[in-house]
Amino acid sequence: MKRILIIILALLITGLAGGYEYRMPVNIQSSTTPAVLMPGDEAILAIQMQNGAAAYGVGKDAGVSSLSSNVLLSTPINRTLLQGTSELEVIDPYRYDLGMVGPNDQITVFYKVRARENVSAGTTLLNFTVLGGYDMITINRNIPIKVDPSAVSMAIIDSTSSSPSTTPSKATVNLNVANPRENTLNAVTIVPSAQGMRFSPERYYIGTMDPDEVFTISFGVEYTDLGKTARNPSNVSFVAEFKNGDTWHESEPYIATYTPPLQADRPNNNLLLMAIGALVLLAAGGYLYRKKRLSKNGDGGKGSS
Repeated sequence: MKRILIIILALLITGLAGGYEYRMPVNIQSSTTPAVLMPGDEAILAIQMQNGAAAYGVGKDAGVSSLSSNVLLSTPINRTLLQGTSELEVIDPYRYDLGMVGPNDQITVFYKVRARENVSAGTTLLNFTVLGGYDMITINRNIPIKVDPSAVSMAIIDSTSSSPSTTPSKATVNLNVANPRENTLNAVTIVPSAQGMRFSPERYYIGTMDPDEVFTISFGVEYTDLGKTARNPSNVSFVAEFKNGDTWHESEPYIATYTPPLQADRPNNNLLLMAIGALVLLAAGGYLYRKKRLSKNGDGGKGSS
């Protein structure tokens, strides 16, 4: 009887062990927000770990034809570690006791990654370590992080006169604004400045710019020094303010030479007034000369009689 109980207990243990096994996840994917970092950025890195045992012909979801179709291949995740570098800092690199991941299920862990100001452009691989499974197995994966210091680019197209009948101190300047990055930028704003010049609007808000997207914007330009001819070239500076993810950035100033458009010559008011004054003087002089001559002729006539 004792021997029978031992055999039954052994069968139960064998059945339980065969029906519940531990395996490590086989699929690891990652994504960052923003997708491409700039120097000084703080990004959110999401790492998804999926138990793909069923996809390899084993596990609960493998199908009835599988010899292991009744086996539940779940995975405990005991610890994860994301290691930073001298240029990419990982804030709080450890995660503990993440729980069980069943067949075809996934678990996502989040990390904050900060790019230092001296970070190099290109793709950096961060070492990601997972410790788990029944035998406390360790697996390592490389997590790619992209860095690109490129900012919003700008270029003056042309300038036009506001109106041929108005003062030449007013004109319009057109500017091309482009996003050369692989990821979307937000809250893009262009701020112009130049000595002795006023712009309208003072700041041009574009908003969201998708990768490789180009906007053409216009500023009204007016010289604040009315004594200036507004015909000589002037240096104009444009700065782009924008957000990459949650981090604000400001581009290097784009300095361009602004040349006001040529306008048709118009009569000078001062010259016109001078001409009118000259005509009045001539007319007055002629009148006085005629009157004086008539007066002389009159006196001579009386003397002869």
